[in-house]
Amino acid sequence: MGVSYVRVSRQLSLRLSWFGLYCGLMLSISAFSIDIMLPAFPGLSESLGATSKQIQLLVPVYLLALGLAHPFYGALSDRVGRKPGVYLGLSLFMVGTLVCLLSHSLVSMLCGRFLQGFGAAAGAVVCRAMIRDRFSGSELAQNMAIASMFFAIGPVLAPLIGYVIYAVVGWRGIFVFLMFFAIALAYGTYLQPETLAPVSRRKAGWSETINNFSQVVQLPQSRYFIFVGIFSTCLIVSFLEHAQALYAELGADSKRFAYLFAFSSVGIVFGQLVNHRLIGRYGAIGAARIGAAVVCVTSFIILSCVVGGVLTDRLMTVLMLGFHTSYLVIYSNVVSLAIDPHSQRAGAASAVFGLCGYVVGSLLATLVTVVADERMSRWSVCFFLITFAIVIATYRWRPPAPADA
Repeated sequence: MGVSYVRVSRQLSLRLSWFGLYCGLMLSISAFSIDIMLPAFPGLSESLGATSKQIQLLVPVYLLALGLAHPFYGALSDRVGRKPGVYLGLSLFMVGTLVCLLSHSLVSMLCGRFLQGFGAAAGAVVCRAMIRDRFSGSELAQNMAIASMFFAIGPVLAPLIGYVIYAVVGWRGIFVFLMFFAIALAYGTYLQPETLAPVSRRKAGWSETINNFSQVVQLPQSRYFIFVGIFSTCLIVSFLEHAQALYAELGADSKRFAYLFAFSSVGIVFGQLVNHRLIGRYGAIGAARIGAAVVCVTSFIILSCVVGGVLTDRLMTVLMLGFHTSYLVIYSNVVSLAIDPHSQRAGAASAVFGLCGYVVGSLLATLVTVVADERMSRWSVCFFLITFAIVIATYRWRPPAPADA
């Protein structure tokens, strides 16, 4: 009996490990598709006849579509199951990738990126819902952290892969790679079991779907952490939009930028390993507060170094290593806190979080781009102010008192 129990436990752990890897890779398709492009920005600018500021639009346009698609996939996954939404999203992603591959102008490239983002949203929405289907409470936060750890593979490898492909065959080769990546994820989806049983599916019309979204926002805890998620998304989008230009201002070419960016992203893996322990000891909100404090201190040091004129590409990388150890600690726990109360409408909760986070967060990041005007001094001030707002928000949160209190 003991041997049988151990065997079953190992089989369960193996399935959950593959499940975590699958969810992490599905979650990473959004970040991977952005980071892999960053080293190729100079080549894209020259090939498409666009300025560097115009090329930066490839990030917010992608994320805007990512956010707008969240309600669609949330409603779809709650009605017909999780896997059909993933298949549809990956199909749209591949169509968008093909448009980008064949692009000869900035307009067609932006259209392709919009389609890519709309398709990639399925990975974020559905996989968060799949994790919620299996777990709740602290287990939800811990497994979200595990998925985020696998997610970290993307930011580490993407810029290196992007630079190698760009250097060898040019920027169009990047989209060929993304096409095969999407095909591999579709096969992984085929191997995964459906997590939403037919009896749990909500055969609702669009009026009830809108009501579900409304109920998510009406819950104080979800509403509060959706708000925090907006600033968290704005923070990372602002960095991604400016990363290549910031490193170029510090003297790094595309190759050096790819290596330095990848090195700093290793912090994500370490951060999620620590995050798993922090959640077990301090809970999701405690871990988010610690992450917010580290990110805020890091951004303040960056600002101080810019003002003092001592910031170099190496120092920036070390500081961003610290940033990356903690950013996903904030984000993964904020996601968990926002969707945890919604066991019966996990897809809707994930959709509302993504819609608000990506759409409003991307718009705020675009505002930062306008204010910064490609000046590192202005960008670093905005970056610090956003992190400070996140610290205030996480430390001010107090859970509602029990109804019988």
